[in-house]
Amino acid sequence: MKSSETIYELIKLLSQSSIADYNTIFKTFDFGIIDFSPFENWSNKKYTRNCLYRDAQFELILLCWQQGQQTTIHGHDGEDCWVYLLQGEMQEVYFKLNDHQSLIEVGARTIKSNQVTFMNDKIGFHKLKNSCKGKSMSLHLYAKPIENCVSYDEVSQTFVEKKLSYDTHFEYVK
Repeated sequence: MKSSETIYELIKLLSQSSIADYNTIFKTFDFGIIDFSPFENWSNKKYTRNCLYRDAQFELILLCWQQGQQTTIHGHDGEDCWVYLLQGEMQEVYFKLNDHQSLIEVGARTIKSNQVTFMNDKIGFHKLKNSCKGKSMSLHLYAKPIENCVSYDEVSQTFVEKKLSYDTHFEYVK
């Protein structure tokens, strides 16, 4: 039976682990046992960022995406990021700066439910888009919370500093 309480088991496991273990945890944890419905928050205007847990070591955020919603092209302020797709389908597009410091697309992939992807600034920049005909939901783990990141403004074709925020924030005490 699914339970929203099992999210605390994941948080406890991550809290007791090192960053070297995060990839294995995200690839082997049974996310199917977690009822995410108490944490879901949907908007027709933009995808939502719903903080499930945050401390100095990591933050765990549930993103809820309506059809077609997407991020800007962005970096991760030097931190590592794992994404587990809980529901739906996402398109991930990768970018790098070329020798002339112009942003160029270097690849793309489709992420299906129950798949994990990894990103950091050493790899480059990326954007995510809900590419299915319905809703998508993804769980994002950041090794150390990210308060600001660079975001690419496609109109001015420049990077801008963006302060990140949550649409909802759930409190969990270890």
